[in-house]
Amino acid sequence: MEPARNTRNHRLVAAIAEAGLSYTALAASVRAVAAENGAYLRTNSAAITHWVRGTPPQPATAAYLAEALSRRIGRLITPADLGLGSPEDIPAATGDPVADLAELGRMDVDRRGFLGNLVFRLPAAMAVPAPGHAALAPPLSERAQAAWRGGTIGIAEVHTVRDILAAFTRADERLGGRVGRSTIAEYLASDATAYLRGRFANQAVRDQMFAAVAELARLAGFKAHDAGHEGLAQRYYQHAWHLASTADDTHAAFILRLMAHQAIDLGHGRHCVDLAESALTTARGRVDSATLGQLHLAVARTRAARGDARAARRALTTSERCIAAAPTERPWWAGAMGDPSALLATHTAKALRALGDAAVDEHMWESIRRWNPTTHPRVRALNMCDLGELYAERGHIEPACEIWADALHLLHGVDSARAHNAVRAIRTALSPYRQRGITDATRVDAMAARWQQNSTR
Repeated sequence: MEPARNTRNHRLVAAIAEAGLSYTALAASVRAVAAENGAYLRTNSAAITHWVRGTPPQPATAAYLAEALSRRIGRLITPADLGLGSPEDIPAATGDPVADLAELGRMDVDRRGFLGNLVFRLPAAMAVPAPGHAALAPPLSERAQAAWRGGTIGIAEVHTVRDILAAFTRADERLGGRVGRSTIAEYLASDATAYLRGRFANQAVRDQMFAAVAELARLAGFKAHDAGHEGLAQRYYQHAWHLASTADDTHAAFILRLMAHQAIDLGHGRHCVDLAESALTTARGRVDSATLGQLHLAVARTRAARGDARAARRALTTSERCIAAAPTERPWWAGAMGDPSALLATHTAKALRALGDAAVDEHMWESIRRWNPTTHPRVRALNMCDLGELYAERGHIEPACEIWADALHLLHGVDSARAHNAVRAIRTALSPYRQRGITDATRVDAMAARWQQNSTR
């Protein structure tokens, strides 16, 4: 229950005291959590004072506040614990991963209000949403209806899900995560989860179907991540992990790796060493060398984020050796995120940058060369943006402008929050040079401004 206006919120006061944060520090933490989830707030110490005195924040802001306090205190705290919302604001899990995923997909299609209250949680405090609000179920295809009525699910249905996954994966790489999000969510909420309720021809078909739907949920999560909805992305990833676990725990380990990468991207890699190493331990000796190499990469990134240079470099060396080994047959789901050699270059560059290693330039360039501009324009362009940022930090504005201009051309037609953030960062970095009248800076800033204008139409 919300506290009455102008009535001191003693629950919130107690949590702030336990956290040991000043109002200014807590406000900064709330802004940081909001930014992770695509919201840019102006929360300050005065806002905290108002909340303590009994004026409640907006529901989404209450969720950011609860997560900020959770991270500081070290246990899960909800808005309800702070007297800022009812436990029904975000539904609890049923324990049925299929039902939970279907409900999340329905709410995502409907853009239910509770989705705005989903925040990214550190791995130790992750939770899964579940049914709680009625939502109209999308219509099922004839095949899915037959499955729902007890028809036999065969390999043809598995191939259908995988074909849809492949088509949307290609579109995602070319057009960005915001394109096709609702369609994927709707398919998950209808046909895909209906298949999981059917009667399977045999155990092998069942395992393949669960793996295929897990990958579809993983793609939905990645699209949410690329669209800037980190809390929603994390929920999809966790559902994907649950489904994969029922069929193949090495597949589930591979999804854990992706969850670690999400945390790294949000600045929480130091909290994910155990997550990445658990995935590696599960898969070691049970997957091909290239897939194992990608798991070593996740360990390297988390170790680098923690500042453990020796362990990070050791993991990078092992990953390079694994990926360079003679190719062997890989699980079909292992190639979902792209070519292992390109991923090796990209994540090596990111790890070395976190360590402040001077060799980072070479690996950044290698990463750019490895990604095909036709099939993977987004990832290539984002890597180019990172390299330009590195040049700008060193004061080398001319090469920065050159590579940023190329990146902006590649981003034409890409609808992605990550791309928007990268272009915003370009303009911020160019601002002092533009004000000094440097021609290249003015030219590239104008290109970036046009991209922003065109991409929001």
